[in-house]
Amino acid sequence: MPIPRTARPLRPAPRPWWHRVRDWLAARRHATDPEPASHHTTAVEGGEHPVTRRAHEATAALIRQGWNLHQPPYGYLTMTVSGSRSASGRPRTRLTPDPRRAPVVQNIFYWRAVTGLDIEQITVRLNNNPDCYPPPGSSWQPDTVAGVLTNLKYTGYQTFNTHDEDGRFRPADEWVLSAQPAHRALVTTALFWAAQNPTTDTRRALRHRLLAQPRHLAS
Repeated sequence: MPIPRTARPLRPAPRPWWHRVRDWLAARRHATDPEPASHHTTAVEGGEHPVTRRAHEATAALIRQGWNLHQPPYGYLTMTVSGSRSASGRPRTRLTPDPRRAPVVQNIFYWRAVTGLDIEQITVRLNNNPDCYPPPGSSWQPDTVAGVLTNLKYTGYQTFNTHDEDGRFRPADEWVLSAQPAHRALVTTALFWAAQNPTTDTRRALRHRLLAQPRHLAS
């Protein structure tokens, strides 16, 4: 006998992607840390001084609204939003893709997640053609490439407190993200996380998905 429509159990709502990320990060930390990681005071909680804590809370509130508060990451420029100013009177900004450098970011993620190059190989490829892949400084460095690959802003969200003092991801429940995408993404969330752990199966699946799109990245 069919179950009446009103009696059918409701399907649970899908978990937000950052919940899945939190579980992935927890498993990764457990696998790489022989000792339990020491607790870091989050930037949202701030230090012990009330002024510092309020400043961090104010920063987190603006990040959740999608405002850009820092130097733009490689591949983005800042654009002023008309009619919106900070308490000090300075115009607020959001991120917009840099037409020349945004494709470089996309290539870096493609090479890592789909082609399977490591950071050293990517660095060499970038430095072999600086006219096509303009460096952020005098030349590309492995740390710079790693910084690109771990910057969540490329997924379209403004972020705060995502990394600890050693540059590793904090637990996802400590992150501050904009409530919704705040600027144009340069990579998909799937491509971003595939670049963190580019297994053969992941590369194969992503290759088919990306090549099926009208605009794919050059290898």
